[in-house]
Amino acid sequence: MNAVPNYEVSPSPDELLEEYLPLVRYHADQLMRRTPDSIELNDLINAGVLGLLDGSQRFDHSRDVQFKTFVSYRVRGAMIDYLRAFDWMPRGLRDNAKKMQGAFLELEQVYGRPAEETEIASHLGISLSEYRERLNQVRYMSVIHFDDLPATNSDDDTYSILETLEADPMLTPESQNTMQEFVHQLAEAITALPKRENVLITLYYYEELTMKEIALILGLTESRVSQLHAQMVIRLRALMGL
Repeated sequence: MNAVPNYEVSPSPDELLEEYLPLVRYHADQLMRRTPDSIELNDLINAGVLGLLDGSQRFDHSRDVQFKTFVSYRVRGAMIDYLRAFDWMPRGLRDNAKKMQGAFLELEQVYGRPAEETEIASHLGISLSEYRERLNQVRYMSVIHFDDLPATNSDDDTYSILETLEADPMLTPESQNTMQEFVHQLAEAITALPKRENVLITLYYYEELTMKEIALILGLTESRVSQLHAQMVIRLRALMGL
């Protein structure tokens, strides 16, 4: 993508689309990798375009923030808001996910190490195949949802860390401490993952490989990698108390 100007005045809608539609498509493609088949790419792009237009109107030119950085958060945030409207997991599945999170924590306290899937299944009183089927059912869970991000207070308003970051890169000391604690907690949880799940999170989130590519690397089936990813997500959320 060509270098994008840091607009001193709000660009027109046509200018925005010409410069930033590739950015919108990029974020849509990234999110599509982690969403159910019922979600259409064009719907995500449309939501992102609305976020782009809204971000252009909200951008404060007096702040020391690049326009591209600001609208990137707005675009992705608008897509996330669109996805939130879909209840992918019925209450029964959410309850199952919570039960699995509880099992992870209880067994780790007992064994002093990450619980294995056979131990989790036994603790839940179900077969290994049923446990893996439950993992399949919750495979679209995210490690961290926007609602999980810590919040800071300013006067009478409450802001999520994401909103604070997108508004001003020069965080207040309180915001800096809150963010550092949150990142430290996440880093500790990742460190506590079993080796295979640690490798998986690196390949999927840092290297941005697909499940199919990871399956080839690990010598597993794509469905098995998907199950391990779901297990890793639940374990991380349990370790972080989410």
